[in-house]
Amino acid sequence: MDGMCSVILGFLGSELMRNLLVFSGIVVAVVSVISAKQTAKRKQTADLLFGTRADAELSAGFKLLQKLHNATDTNIRVYAKKDKTDSEEANKIRYVLNHWERVCVGINQGIYDEKMLHEASYNTVIGLYSQASPFIQAIRENTGKDTYYQELECLYNSWKEKPLVSKKGKKR
Repeated sequence: MDGMCSVILGFLGSELMRNLLVFSGIVVAVVSVISAKQTAKRKQTADLLFGTRADAELSAGFKLLQKLHNATDTNIRVYAKKDKTDSEEANKIRYVLNHWERVCVGINQGIYDEKMLHEASYNTVIGLYSQASPFIQAIRENTGKDTYYQELECLYNSWKEKPLVSKKGKKR
C-alpha cells in the first residue's frame, strides 16, 4: 500500500501533472471567454431588438416604405432624385436603410448574433429590401457607386437562400 501511495504522490508532484493542470486551466479560460463573448453578443442583439420596437422614426419609415410599395400613383425611385433627396420621405427611407445597414455591419463585425436576428427579423429584412430595392438602385445609378446599402443587400441575399422554417405543430 505504501508503494502505491508513493507512486500516486510522485505522479501528483510531477512535471506532467503540473502541465496537465496548466493545460486544463487554459482550456477552462478559453471556454469561459468564448461563452462570455457569445452571451454578450446575444445581449447586444436582444437590446437592439427591443430598442428598435420603441424607435418611432424607424416605425414611420417602415410605414412609408409599405405605403410607397403599394401605391399606384408614385414610384419610390423619385425620392432618390436630386430634387427630392432632402424631402421628408427620402429622409425616412434613408433612416430605415441606414439603420439596417449598420445592423449588417454589426453582424459582420461579430457584435450581433445573426442567428437571433434571422429568427426575429427575417420577414422584416426580406420585405424591406424588396420594397426599397428600386430606391437603392436609383441611388446607385445617380451616384455611380454600387456600395450604397451593399451590406443590406448581402444580408438579404444570404437570408433569401435560407428562409425561415415553419415550426407549426412542433414542440419546444
